[in-house]
Amino acid sequence: MRVGARSRVRAFVATHARAIVVFFIALTVSMLFVGRRLGQPSQHPHFVVMADGWLDGSLALSGKPPGWCGKDDRAQGRCKEHRYDDWAVVHTLELADGTSLQASRCRTPACDSRLRAARVQTWWVLGDRWREFEPREIVATHETWYVSFPPGPALMMLPAVALFHGRTPDVLLTCVFAALIPALLLAFLDRERGRSRENLWIVAAWALASPAIWLGAHGRVWFTAQICGALALVAYLDAAWNARRPALAGVCLALAIACRPINHLPAIAVFAWMWWTNGRRLGAALRFAMPLVMAAAAMMTLNWLRFADPLEFGHRYLDIRWQARIQETGLFAPAYLGRNLQCLLTLLPQLQPGLPWVHVSIHGMAIWLSSPWIVAFTWARDRFSGRGALALAAVGSAVPSLLYQNSGQVQYSYRFAADWLPLVLVSLAFGGAARRRAFAALVVIGALVSGWGAWWFDRAPGRLFVTQPIGWPFEAE
Repeated sequence: MRVGARSRVRAFVATHARAIVVFFIALTVSMLFVGRRLGQPSQHPHFVVMADGWLDGSLALSGKPPGWCGKDDRAQGRCKEHRYDDWAVVHTLELADGTSLQASRCRTPACDSRLRAARVQTWWVLGDRWREFEPREIVATHETWYVSFPPGPALMMLPAVALFHGRTPDVLLTCVFAALIPALLLAFLDRERGRSRENLWIVAAWALASPAIWLGAHGRVWFTAQICGALALVAYLDAAWNARRPALAGVCLALAIACRPINHLPAIAVFAWMWWTNGRRLGAALRFAMPLVMAAAAMMTLNWLRFADPLEFGHRYLDIRWQARIQETGLFAPAYLGRNLQCLLTLLPQLQPGLPWVHVSIHGMAIWLSSPWIVAFTWARDRFSGRGALALAAVGSAVPSLLYQNSGQVQYSYRFAADWLPLVLVSLAFGGAARRRAFAALVVIGALVSGWGAWWFDRAPGRLFVTQPIGWPFEAE
């Protein structure tokens, strides 16, 4: 290594020593919670499958999804039931007139009644509309399976997948991504606010006393998407603050949106405010916007090639038992708001005799119990530029999840909060919340509560999670 390069490395280490230490501590904690699964592929390797398909030049699975259990498999004793979750399926309908269509079956009770009464099948034809088919009009059907999740995490895993393919340890990758978040957050706060103990408590609130502690340690497709999105979001905040690095801010926000499109798009308000208050340079705005436009074009093209709709990532076609609810009410609707607010604000665990001493709904628990430091927003009163933009972005991020058809299950605490908690924490840091000793005490309490759930999440899920307690929402799920 050349002298100049060694000097730059030493300068980087000296400047970011605290962040480097935090990274290794966070990585160690995640690895301890993971245990023996650390070097293995997860049970839900959707992003590995997606990235591996790209390398093979395919946008669809080559066959059935991992965990599929067919009749022959059951007959030969290889499996007893399907063990897969959240894969999208599209059917190719071969019609009697020789044409073919791609479609998804209607699962609503009304369609089932129509099928039983008149043998009329109702299908959603891709890029078209609902259509009814008379008996014998459909002569054959074929399935094509897809990963319906947005592609950001698959892109982040692509180098590892190129090396390991289906053996990619996506659990370990999720741990690494999770450990980078508090390190990057601390480096950002140290630069903008100066080094302080307060910054460490802010970082500890995220790493140890939020849903991130168990999301990062369990490497499943839903959790990995949120961890990757949060990492990109924190990197975006670092680059966007004071419009410091517009092009990098655009790249990071584009990656965050590619992980969680609806939830991270509102964060554009942060750069917009910073740009407006720091010179309003046209060149900076264009450098910021260009990566976003390119990423949007790429994702819309991907959606069009798979589902004939530039805005459809594939959740409409998920092979899940809530498909009828999605078709009748929609993926997002005000009808889901009450249930989701209950999960966010009022849902409590129940005590039980013996380890692990609590029962938790599969819908989680209230955020103020798992992350009690969140109440610090009531005393974070220091004024700073960007406070309103952070609040707007956080609310904009939270609303789609509150209107979503799924509460986030199976979850120990309200996991969708991980989409907007980085914005809240930055606001608390600049607002002076961590100066009070009460903040540190609440972080410690939250770490005990969240760490407990992270430990038992995979070790004894049957004793930790229950599905039908009295008074908890959606008891039948």
